[in-house]
Amino acid sequence: MFVSLLLLLFQAMAPQVGQPASRELPVQMGFRVTPDTVLIGQPFTLFIKVLAPKGVRFEFPGGPDTATQNGVRPIELRGEKIVTMLGDTAVALYHLVAWDVGTQPLRFPEVRVTFEGQERRPPLGAASVFVKSVLPADTSLRVPKPARPLIVLPVFNWLRWFALLAALIAVSLAWWAWRRYRNRPKPPIDPYARAQQEFVRIEARRLLETAEPEEHFAAMVDVVREYLAARVPGVRRSDTTGELLRTMQPRDGVESELPRLLDRVDLVKFARAEAAQQEAREAGAKLRAIVDHVEARLNPESEPAKRLAAKRGEQAA
Repeated sequence: MFVSLLLLLFQAMAPQVGQPASRELPVQMGFRVTPDTVLIGQPFTLFIKVLAPKGVRFEFPGGPDTATQNGVRPIELRGEKIVTMLGDTAVALYHLVAWDVGTQPLRFPEVRVTFEGQERRPPLGAASVFVKSVLPADTSLRVPKPARPLIVLPVFNWLRWFALLAALIAVSLAWWAWRRYRNRPKPPIDPYARAQQEFVRIEARRLLETAEPEEHFAAMVDVVREYLAARVPGVRRSDTTGELLRTMQPRDGVESELPRLLDRVDLVKFARAEAAQQEAREAGAKLRAIVDHVEARLNPESEPAKRLAAKRGEQAA
């Protein structure tokens, strides 16, 4: 609805008798509400235009009346008003919103116009907007939605989750302990005990009965080398036969057979010399005796030392 033809022509009041006539102040004002029909909360605008001679001062209202009706403010200003001049025309723009239904007056104060001591106040009382209701014409036809059920928060069973967490921790600890136990460092085996185990393992292969005396001979010598490297100071697994003999310095008795046996096994291993079955059997027995003799000499508290001492006692008796 455009109220552009709202023309207010204010003329100066007729002078009284004996007083000089005053200059007239012609003022034209119009306004427009866009849109003129809205819903509650729907924004709309009020556009005001005032035309007056040059030199006139304009003062537009700050906004609608802020008084409330039944606890509700019917018309409310959104943002700030926008005022500008277009030649001798002043324009103002207001962004508004309505909060009640029906025809709602905008309740704007008057515009103030002053010129050479004269003042005019064009009214805005006719400015209004129609606010439609969203309810049906017959409110008895409105069927409200059923009430929603109360929010029921489920009771969380923390005990079950705590039990599951405890079981998971227990399984993890058991797995960690098993890994530690499986990967634990093996306790060192006594060189003499390891040598005896290896002698038994070689004899269990029954190489002499399967016509492999050379392999039996070489395997028995390897066990002796491993034992001497672990028990005799200075002897290493990588020593040659000469280096081993110089470091060990075999003593009298059965140890004196060690150089001959080592030289013989070198021929078997590296020169492909043949060894008879009886020779391999006797060499194996002497090698075991050499290990017992060295153990008894280096470790007086060992079983071979005790057996040797008991044997000497019987011979002396």
